[in-house]
Amino acid sequence: MAAAAGTVSSRALALAGAVLFVLVAPGAAAAEAAAPRPAPLEFHVGGPRGWRVPDANTSYDWWATNNRFHVGDRLLFKYAQDSVLVVDRPAFDACNATEPLAAFSDGATTVRLDRPGFFCFISGEPGHCQEGQRLMVRVMVHPAGLAAAPAPGTLTQPGVRPRPSGCACSGAAASVAAAAGVAVKAAMAVLVDLA
Repeated sequence: MAAAAGTVSSRALALAGAVLFVLVAPGAAAAEAAAPRPAPLEFHVGGPRGWRVPDANTSYDWWATNNRFHVGDRLLFKYAQDSVLVVDRPAFDACNATEPLAAFSDGATTVRLDRPGFFCFISGEPGHCQEGQRLMVRVMVHPAGLAAAPAPGTLTQPGVRPRPSGCACSGAAASVAAAAGVAVKAAMAVLVDLA
């Protein structure tokens, strides 16, 4: 009988702890929601080589898919005897440089990513786009309250924000969500056993 009373007491304690956690967790979630978004980054297109016709070691597609771009970030194109054209998707696909949305030829062009969605860039020099000098980036927006700062030590070069693996939320939010799930599961088990 004493063992049964101990089991009921431990279950009651587990239920009380689960309820306390569920009541306290919203405060932790609110603190997470108040966390600032990461500062805008400047990405150096093409790295130290700059904006040029790619060689065997350069792939603008690979570079774009291995970085996260967010509203407010900037792309820096450095080049000589070339240009950067901002184009729509059909012009990008066809390497059509005849009607760009914007054209730059100053040798050091900075483009601010001012909205979510896709941005398409091609070289304005004849034949360069067909040789692979074109870039499409997808600009993401963080869900409200989820900070997405990279883990310490993960930036490999200026402006590189690596893709997160798995969860699109920060570590603190993921921890709160996992702990809340465990607490609710424990509370449900205790309630079923007490009934």
